[in-house]
Amino acid sequence: MKLPNFVYRFSSPKYFYSMSGKLLPWLAGISFALMILGLYIGFAIAPTHSEQGESYRIIFLHVPTASNSMMIYMIMATSGAIFLIWRIKLADTIAAASAPIGAAFTFLALVTGSIWGKPTWGTWWQWDARLTSELILLFLYFGYMALRAAMDDRQNAARSSAVLALVGVVNIPIIHFSVDWWNTLHQGATVSKIAKPSMEGTMLSSMLLMLFALSLFYAVVALIRARGLALQQDSRGSWVRDLPGMNIRPLHWLIPIAAIGYIGYHAATYDHVRIMTPTQVVTESPVESIEFRGTVESISSTGNQHQILLSDGAEQIQVSFNGNIPKQLRTHWGAHVTGSYQQDATPPTVVASSIAALNIRDHTGYVLSAYGIALIVLLLNLLGAIRTSREAKRSIARQIRQQANR
Repeated sequence: MKLPNFVYRFSSPKYFYSMSGKLLPWLAGISFALMILGLYIGFAIAPTHSEQGESYRIIFLHVPTASNSMMIYMIMATSGAIFLIWRIKLADTIAAASAPIGAAFTFLALVTGSIWGKPTWGTWWQWDARLTSELILLFLYFGYMALRAAMDDRQNAARSSAVLALVGVVNIPIIHFSVDWWNTLHQGATVSKIAKPSMEGTMLSSMLLMLFALSLFYAVVALIRARGLALQQDSRGSWVRDLPGMNIRPLHWLIPIAAIGYIGYHAATYDHVRIMTPTQVVTESPVESIEFRGTVESISSTGNQHQILLSDGAEQIQVSFNGNIPKQLRTHWGAHVTGSYQQDATPPTVVASSIAALNIRDHTGYVLSAYGIALIVLLLNLLGAIRTSREAKRSIARQIRQQANR
């Protein structure tokens, strides 16, 4: 079967280098813009999860990295198949450039999942079917890179690594369907092509934005690395003597600047609901409907009439609620109450119109650790790709100077 002509044109190192140089500024700008929008929605707008508290915000990083780890491996395997069948060298270059960033995403999926699992499951690691299969994927990435590095002959390395990538594809459906095939700790899919998403709207928006942002980040890093590898592999080509530059125009900067501007505008105009503490309620004695949170000290129920004592460590407020309280509501957890404050009551009382259970344990450290590790790993991967490209350019420059001095 013959491939379309545009595929062969794209596979030309000269054309690929020129075209990727035009695409990179756009991809980088859009990726950065989507990333800051996704993080803003995820941290500033999305509500606290009732059961997991703030630790659930790791999902905005964990799910995109896990999804991309599988997507990148499929790209590697597809590129390997194209190289084996049609002998297109650029396909092997794309596969080789994708492996380090794919390994980084897989590592982050495992690490962020482990950090998220500690406050959620109570353990850092569990030999869960999805965790184990994702760990095997990391080993496949390492094996792919080690196999390429162990062979001096480029053709043999390309063929052997392509075969390994194709064999490892069997692990991808195992990762994806593991929660359906086995009884695992992981929850089922929250986003389905058929069923309605089970996530709250802002949570889903943040996760999808981060998914697209990190997918574009992969494209940026892979293209930078592939450009460097293309120069190394075709260093004797005549086209490398006049390498096209990468022109970063003001419009490329305007994309992330516009995203930042939108965030500033939204933050200034967004009508945030003020969530008070028991101390603020007692001190300010608000007359309108209020929302406040506190730790549940005690629950006393008579039929559907409930008396719940909430505290923030300094003040206590009695909450009177007539209805069915959430099953998760218990002492030492939190409660989010909407109602009206009774100023003349003794002790201070809020008549609640609604009440929700809330995990208010401090998980800030887990969230910051997950995002801090991700920032370091992604930056190191980006800097490594830039270094590869620069070293290739310097090597060609030295080669041209040596030829000129002969």
